[in-house]
Amino acid sequence: MLTAFLAVLVTAAPAAAAQSCGRKVIDDWWDGRIDGTYDLHCYDDAIEILPRDVRDYSSAEDDINRALQAALRGEEAPPNQGGRPGKDDEGPAPKPPGTPPGDDPPPPDRVANPPLDESASSVPIPLLILAGLALVLVLAGSAGYLIRRFQSRRIPPPAV
Repeated sequence: MLTAFLAVLVTAAPAAAAQSCGRKVIDDWWDGRIDGTYDLHCYDDAIEILPRDVRDYSSAEDDINRALQAALRGEEAPPNQGGRPGKDDEGPAPKPPGTPPGDDPPPPDRVANPPLDESASSVPIPLLILAGLALVLVLAGSAGYLIRRFQSRRIPPPAV
């Protein structure tokens, strides 16, 4: 029993080390540039453990591959391509020469405001129309039922 536990512990240690090595590369990428130089397998490990959303919506995989190529050539890793989710631009774009100072246009909105009638929290208009129609039909049916009931309670006039 103890030998089985030690065997599992010995085989799990390299896997945990490989994951932490890949995690270090991802953490280094997250700050805008892969500054460190890592073992070559660490770059591959980092690509394998990238979360799906980071892989799909950022330049992480390309940036890590570029850092791997730079490490193979013995060069410093190039800066990231800027596809990190949630990262704002580093600053305003440089002005063209001859632009007078202080004439900065207002920054564009990052997220467009959706119209009030089409936001995710509004109820669709056709659904409101159908609900109103259903309410009218229920009220008409109830009124018809009540009228028949009152008419059936009428006492017929005495025969003469």
